[in-house]
Amino acid sequence: MKRIYNIIGILFILGLFLSSCDKVDEPYAQTIGGGNGGGDDTTDSVQVKRVILLEDYTGHRCVNCPAAAETAHGLKQAYGEQLVVMSVHAGFFAMPIGDMTTDFRTDVGEELDQYFGISAVGNPNGMVNRVEIAGSPILSPNAWGTQVATQVEASPTAYIQIESEYDDASRTVDATVNTMFFEDLDMNLKLCVYVLEDSIQAPQKNSDEEIGPTPVIEDYYHNHVLRGSLNGTWGDVLNPSGSVQADAEIEKSYSGSIDTAWVAGQCSLIAYVYDDETKEILQAAEQKIIE
Repeated sequence: MKRIYNIIGILFILGLFLSSCDKVDEPYAQTIGGGNGGGDDTTDSVQVKRVILLEDYTGHRCVNCPAAAETAHGLKQAYGEQLVVMSVHAGFFAMPIGDMTTDFRTDVGEELDQYFGISAVGNPNGMVNRVEIAGSPILSPNAWGTQVATQVEASPTAYIQIESEYDDASRTVDATVNTMFFEDLDMNLKLCVYVLEDSIQAPQKNSDEEIGPTPVIEDYYHNHVLRGSLNGTWGDVLNPSGSVQADAEIEKSYSGSIDTAWVAGQCSLIAYVYDDETKEILQAAEQKIIE
């Protein structure tokens, strides 16, 4: 019955989203690029919308985490490119114990988990743009949909473009991340660039027979798995002055290795800009390493 309610909730959110698709105007979107009126500029214009980061803190030994992943998947289906999902395996339920030997933990994920105290509260839990609700950014899965729906309605303050090249011989990815701002902002901004991987087949504990076998789904597909970072857990400072003006563009370049245990064709780069004081995320983006 719980799963039926979850599906109904997701379908309701999807209906709201689809019914509003033809109504997205200012202040809910910004337009960049395009011609200058001279008739010979063929540069395409891009309508920029708010892109949200949903962080799902999980573990392969967490019996309720597959249901949370289903919730995240439903929201991704509903919001498409306006939602980036990142699954962070961290804490007790991500530890390899007994016959559950998979280890998706990363230094980045463990540091994020310890800073925000998410697994200490319990899994599954997560954050939506790290926005605080009632004094905490930690949200249970049944609250993710409401917060995503709220956040996507905000006007974007920035646009992030990721361009990358992957060298299969060296298993190296080179990335250029360009951030354009639409408003004057007085805050210390940082940029993070992480690597995610989809479709990793490995056992997952499970308590919901409607999702799969219990107590373990042996051939479970783990998606949006955080694999590492190109610029550390907390990223790079974008504006040392503490402010940024509208129409400012800041470009950063990075290089990193794709581990031989990862499938490059299933990996993507995500980037997000956040306020270093509050840790709230302003804008996110995702780009496949191999198109």
